[in-house]
Amino acid sequence: MQKNTSELLEYLKRDKSKREVAMLRPLIYSIVKCGDNTDADAILTQYLSHPTDFHYSYLLLIFKAFGNHSMAEQIFNVSFHQGKLNENTDAEILEVLGCLKYEPIKQILATYIFEHTDTDYYISKYAVLGLLHFDCEAYQDKIEKAIENCYGKNLFPEFIPALVCKVKNKKTVLEKLYELGCEHASTDCNAGIILGFSLCGEEGKHYFRKVLFDRNWETSSTGTGTVYFAYEGLKKLDITFKELYLEIKTISDKDKLAYCIDVLFALLRRKIEDIEINPIEQFSDIYTALFQWKNKSESDTVTDLAARVDKTQEVYEIEKCIELKMIEEALLRNYKI
Repeated sequence: MQKNTSELLEYLKRDKSKREVAMLRPLIYSIVKCGDNTDADAILTQYLSHPTDFHYSYLLLIFKAFGNHSMAEQIFNVSFHQGKLNENTDAEILEVLGCLKYEPIKQILATYIFEHTDTDYYISKYAVLGLLHFDCEAYQDKIEKAIENCYGKNLFPEFIPALVCKVKNKKTVLEKLYELGCEHASTDCNAGIILGFSLCGEEGKHYFRKVLFDRNWETSSTGTGTVYFAYEGLKKLDITFKELYLEIKTISDKDKLAYCIDVLFALLRRKIEDIEINPIEQFSDIYTALFQWKNKSESDTVTDLAARVDKTQEVYEIEKCIELKMIEEALLRNYKI
């Protein structure tokens, strides 16, 4: 068991008023990056005694990383009663149990999605994110009807459209979801559409790329979390930051360039905050692609692009963060030998 795991367990024993999320996160992140099942088992024991404690909800990242059937069963037993999520229990548990493919949760997720249409936003969201991990052959008709109910609306259960990846005939549905996002859906309600595009592989990639730098979709928005699912989409479709940068470099219109750089920087910030076990793109690769000079006398970097649209301070902040992440990568390579 890691030293950080012991420290985390001791920290969680403090009174709630004396805990800080900023102190919890580094410990949790280090366990996800470098821990194993032993750490998760020790943390689960303490979690089960405090399942509704707000700070304990941050431990769910660890269970998603190292969980198994036994762990899922214990979490399920303290979180549900008669097929419903217990009061004050974090709705994210719905996604966690789906991620761990705990079969008894499957029908509960479907019930929340297809029968409780007026359910809490977060329960609806995490129920969909959980069901995405299961085979949905038995729910084909319900999924298609639920998605159809979103058409033409400004607001709807935001993550229902993500289930498009479970539909057999995706082509027509993808086109209609694109129209929904362009013509009707509020930008406060399009994250599920973006996620759905990214989960449909090559069929959805075309639409994902169309909306990523479309100002009308506001994929850089942090207020509603759209940028989070845009970033997740990059990973699911194996789209690198090098690809995005090369695309942006071709833009001549200043206003469009400024917006695309905003999106790029928002996605990079998500990358910096992310805890990836096996990233498709190392920070050293990103640094080389974006910041390495063309030659000794020509820069031709993202810093030059940022300067064209008055974003010099932002690009310097991004560069420093990437440099710190490269140090982390180097340390972790040594640690894992």
